[in-house]
Amino acid sequence: MAVAQGSGARPRLLLLAALAAVSIGLSPATAAATPRPAAAAPSTSCVPGPVTFADRAIADSLRPYMNGRRLGGLVSGRSIACARVIVRHVQMRGLAQRAAVIAVTTAIAESTLHNRTVAVDHDSLGLFQQRPSQGWGRPDQLVDPGYATDAFLRAMVRKHPGGSWLTGDVGAVCQRVQGSAHPGAYGPEAHDAQLIVARLWSEARTAPSAVPAGPPAAPKPKAPTGPFQRALTTAGTELGPLDGQHDLAMADWNGDDRLDLVVVKGGGAVTGKTDVRIMDGATDFSTLLLNTATALGPTDARHAYSVADWNGDAVPDLLVVQKSGTASGRTEVRIVDGASSFQRLLLETAIGHAAADDRHQFASADWNGDGRLDLVMVQVSGTVSGKMEVQVLDGAADLQRPLAPTATTSEGVGENRQVSVDDWNGDHRPDLVIVQKSGATSGKTELRVLDGASGLRGYLLQARTAQASTDDRHDILTTDRNGDRRPDLVVVQKTGTASGRAEVLVLVG
Repeated sequence: MAVAQGSGARPRLLLLAALAAVSIGLSPATAAATPRPAAAAPSTSCVPGPVTFADRAIADSLRPYMNGRRLGGLVSGRSIACARVIVRHVQMRGLAQRAAVIAVTTAIAESTLHNRTVAVDHDSLGLFQQRPSQGWGRPDQLVDPGYATDAFLRAMVRKHPGGSWLTGDVGAVCQRVQGSAHPGAYGPEAHDAQLIVARLWSEARTAPSAVPAGPPAAPKPKAPTGPFQRALTTAGTELGPLDGQHDLAMADWNGDDRLDLVVVKGGGAVTGKTDVRIMDGATDFSTLLLNTATALGPTDARHAYSVADWNGDAVPDLLVVQKSGTASGRTEVRIVDGASSFQRLLLETAIGHAAADDRHQFASADWNGDGRLDLVMVQVSGTVSGKMEVQVLDGAADLQRPLAPTATTSEGVGENRQVSVDDWNGDHRPDLVIVQKSGATSGKTELRVLDGASGLRGYLLQARTAQASTDDRHDILTTDRNGDRRPDLVVVQKTGTASGRAEVLVLVG
């Protein structure tokens, strides 16, 4: 009797185990190579409307060549539509085709390219089975295929510094991003992902087998070329409208290798202090990392702000320059320690320069390569030479002496300019970045970069961006947002947006 009971119970247990394996995101390693239909976990289309003829045709043409465990011969037009969203977001971020292969491989392994709207494995949702409880995003965000793809790509770039995702085993890259309990589940799907991505990447109409003729496609407009022509990200922040008392900067506050948005409110705060808020770059500035009053009293339009690691402790500090109205009659600088959440002063000094005014803008950079940040002062208008002029004060001397005589650049003076300092070409020499917000004959926001190695006489770049003319409602910053080691342009519209919130546009460099 015991034997009879055991032999009767075992098939039932195996059936339950098999059903469970299908319903969760990843199949066990012992699953059969032949794909089986996924359990009826609720899912939704990745794009509005019915499946297109083109996507059905692509699925039909690829199906005989698909051999993965999860999707394989079950590929459908709906699968292709979801893969198309992934590929499009990879291209929007300016990443290589391999990033799309990695992302599609992961989505096949996790969800068989189904946009799961109800969690069946813990709280995992969407194409990539990302978990709200693990910080991937809100449930409503994770079932948005575009958001989910961007979240995956951000994590991929962050977890593979130096672009290491470009080499090595695809399955291993997927596993490092996902941290799955089934690390061997990704590699077997890479072949199918490569077939799909190769077909979608250029929208070529060739395939391993003939594609049935369909309605002729409308000609596509020629994509713009050159830097700052394509949008990488367009996002609304969780910040309300920001007025003229707010200044913006970027710094990696939480050490995740993603630059965060630092918002400095000089006056009008209920605390009676200069306040700082920091929005998380890893969530496209939708999550608050820090909200604090600093050790400084209220500041105003006479002050300029920048954020950099002054004391070498790997935590960004706040540099505040008071240009005029000081007790000393000179320009004064206060540096507030980031490691103390901006509660302690690192430096408070009158610098070796007379009082400044609105013609002057300030930045910080290690100008002479001594490992200490220096203060860069740029006079953008009203110079005797008719050109922008740059003076650099030595950080090693607490900003009391210039590093060199004032440099006359080749850039003419003018209004509506915003300047910053960045190593644009990777030669370890700071370059001067000039954004002309308005007044250009093109009617666009334009960007020019003066080469630090040439003494700021030669241009590394002169570009007309896709952004229309900007004004005082906009702050414009440069940073590498997509991990390709090329600066991108971050345009923040602080007020006057349709959403009523500050909005961010990132243009690919």
